Amino acid sequence: MLSKISAASAIIALIGATSAQAAEPKQCIPAEAAESLITYVLPSALGAVRTKCSGSLPASAALLQVDSERMQRYEADSQQAWPEASTAIELMVGQDLPENLGIDAMRPFVDAMIPNMLAQEIKAKDCPTIDKVYSLLEPMPTANLASLTVMLAQLGSNGDEEEGKKDPFNICKAPAE
Repeated sequence: MLSKISAASAIIALIGATSAQAAEPKQCIPAEAAESLITYVLPSALGAVRTKCSGSLPASAALLQVDSERMQRYEADSQQAWPEASTAIELMVGQDLPENLGIDAMRPFVDAMIPNMLAQEIKAKDCPTIDKVYSLLEPMPTANLASLTVMLAQLGSNGDEEEGKKDPFNICKAPAE
């Protein structure tokens, strides 16, 4: 399962699990909005993975380097991604959002929920693999990492529709080239 192999794929699994509890989206989430959501949750998701893996990895592991240049870049990109990420969240929760509660009011909930849910998905035995994938992805810009994650989710959801399953994280299909 990809959610147990890489932190990026674990984010997709988490969002899928989270959105399964929300109302079924009336429409698919545009890939750009899904990418912004991935960009937004990346720092908190990596924080959850770091916490879960801290006892399973050496202190020198790339994943455990909190103040790295990469983490600073992820944090900055995360803050810039919120407006578009909130669009994806609105599509995921659909009609379940009370009228008097704006999407910005959900931001602390999203920030608190993601680390807790992701930590439940990570197994200590997977931490070395996650750290290796994290190291391999270091030169990749945040936007490319988010795009790759969404593409993997789109590819992974193709078989679900054929088996009659509904993907709870309904990303719009990539146009055929």
